[in-house]
Amino acid sequence: MFEKNGKYYADWRDRTGRRQRKSFTSQRAALRYEEEQKELAHPKPQARVKLSPHYSVPFRRGSVVTIAPHATRRKPSST
Repeated sequence: MFEKNGKYYADWRDRTGRRQRKSFTSQRAALRYEEEQKELAHPKPQARVKLSPHYSVPFRRGSVVTIAPHATRRKPSST
């Protein structure tokens, strides 16, 4: 995305590799459209690998983990 003369241009490459551009009046709209077009042209492949069974820690009954709250710092008073 780039800006020129008060307009924002979404800039991406299509499936064949050709450069495409489209102008917008807002930066947010240009960025959103650019991301959508990039995803359409080059979709991310779905993950095929299952997560490892050791990926997360198993829950154990009876064990309770307590986390101490963070100590709050006070700002010195300006007197």
